[in-house]
Amino acid sequence: MKRIMLFVAVVAASVWSAKLFGQNSDYIQAMKETLALVDSAKTDDEVKDCIARFERIGVSESDRWEPQYYQAFLWIHLAYRSKDGDQIDNLLDKAQICIDKAKELNPDKSELYALQGWLYQARITVNPMRGMTYSGKAAEVLQKSLELNPSNPRAHFLMGMNFYYTPKMFGGGTKKALPYFERADKLFKASATEDLKPKWGMATNSRMIKVCKKSS
Repeated sequence: MKRIMLFVAVVAASVWSAKLFGQNSDYIQAMKETLALVDSAKTDDEVKDCIARFERIGVSESDRWEPQYYQAFLWIHLAYRSKDGDQIDNLLDKAQICIDKAKELNPDKSELYALQGWLYQARITVNPMRGMTYSGKAAEVLQKSLELNPSNPRAHFLMGMNFYYTPKMFGGGTKKALPYFERADKLFKASATEDLKPKWGMATNSRMIKVCKKSS
């Protein structure tokens, strides 16, 4: 009897492992296909189509943080494209909901705090008077991102952006920003290219290094 029970347990475990592997494989494939569409998306409608795809993946894989992360990333991306203040805030509100959901699933993730910092910086584009408030909030979460992972290139890049757009009289400027951009550049080049790992920011960071060096 004990041998029979052991055999049943082994078979059940094998079936469960195979099913889990299959689900994980399908999930990764769906994410990779959608990320490829993100890379080729040009119009707002194409970006929104990618958001809808990530949303559907997130519904079927409710314990995964990555679909929420990339939805938030794309809502923020659309916000930076917009020139309408109300629309920007609306898009960022949608992004915030996704970030909050992702934090519940993976609250210690350095990438989520970096993304939160990028969102705070986008709030400033609505009205420069928001700078004092949201620049400080961005610096706080970016510092947290760096504490969790000092090798996160996006955290260094966005911290550099924070200093770049902060007036010199308040401790900002190109000289303060450049070391962060240069550090980010090294980390971007050394980053592992994992399937679902965020990869954005390198091109803009490279451009900001040139801008800072030209200004100094």
